[in-house]
Amino acid sequence: MNPHIHIISFDVPYPADYGGVIDVYYKIKSLFNAGINIHLHCFSYGREKAMILEKYCVSVNYYPRKLGIIQNISTTPYIIKSRISQKLIDNLNKDSHPILCEGMHSCGIILEERIKNRLLIYRASNVEHHYYLGLAKNEQNPFKRLYFYIEAAKLKKWEHFLAKADLFLSVSTKEEEYYKNNFPDNRIENIYPYFEQDNDTIPLFNEGNNFLLFHGNLSVQENEETALYIIENIAPKVNYQIILAGKSPHQRLYNNSKYTDNVIIEADPNEQKMHTLIRSAHINLLLTNQKTGLKLKLLNSLYKGKHCLVNENMLTGTKLHSCVTIGNTTQVLIDQINKLMVLDFKEKDYWKRRKLIPQEFDNKYKSRKLIDLIFTNHLTNKE
Repeated sequence: MNPHIHIISFDVPYPADYGGVIDVYYKIKSLFNAGINIHLHCFSYGREKAMILEKYCVSVNYYPRKLGIIQNISTTPYIIKSRISQKLIDNLNKDSHPILCEGMHSCGIILEERIKNRLLIYRASNVEHHYYLGLAKNEQNPFKRLYFYIEAAKLKKWEHFLAKADLFLSVSTKEEEYYKNNFPDNRIENIYPYFEQDNDTIPLFNEGNNFLLFHGNLSVQENEETALYIIENIAPKVNYQIILAGKSPHQRLYNNSKYTDNVIIEADPNEQKMHTLIRSAHINLLLTNQKTGLKLKLLNSLYKGKHCLVNENMLTGTKLHSCVTIGNTTQVLIDQINKLMVLDFKEKDYWKRRKLIPQEFDNKYKSRKLIDLIFTNHLTNKE
């Protein structure tokens, strides 16, 4: 009889159009293909119900996220408080299957008495208070900056409750080291994020699209700041088209890009359009000012794209330095762009790079490891 697992997702994981939900969605697909029966629980706040999830899950439940200032009046971090649901607790208690919490956002159940004898797995998307401190340091709006600092403090204080989890799953070796140092009595394992791995989506080698691509959720401050940096510091100094593609770009990007002739903003591309952009771009330009988590755009670009030009922050907690070109200053990035844009990227170059990617990034490998950890290594014998 195939085993069952509950997965609590912080958001509806389809469409798989930004980092966190990409990991959740392709994890669900991979575990389904491995024979696992999945009971999915999603918190919804702006995304529609996704019928495709029922193809891979035994059951799919949706819970409204409780938004608003009242949820902020608490010592519990807002990202957790707004996702606490008694209906979710009731549904989880209909059986005794293991529970996988996606992100600290969905860990409110850890404090629930009725859950105490269940196998609990915490999937860490990053070290949350580090991430929020990074947001605060880069935020220009004083009110938003204050909110990020307060949320970071709440997250750091609340973090000790995570010790109730039986298994931590980090997304990079950097986060793995952090959790091992701070939770020495817990089992910590690194499983890199899941993402689409389909050999039909390798680069479009024969298309002469000489443009650079930066992609990501452009409504996220981290990505918006990087996009503005590209517009203001990179675009004026290169003679190639640059496409900035992603969800919900702020008006500030449009306002700034109108002063450059070679920047195009591709707003809200669907999944197929984004894949085509990644596969067609001569360079996937991957920059970040945050050293947290592992950026799925890097993995997507390595598996689907041609040249990948990144800064060191993008590689934090990975073993992928040999797969990319690195530039950490504006001038080095400009020099590398001018070099790579006239350098062919052929099919043999792609498969040579694929051989350099460690097997730990393969979805099937991750699922075998995850299934072994949860269902084979006696973690389920809590009673």
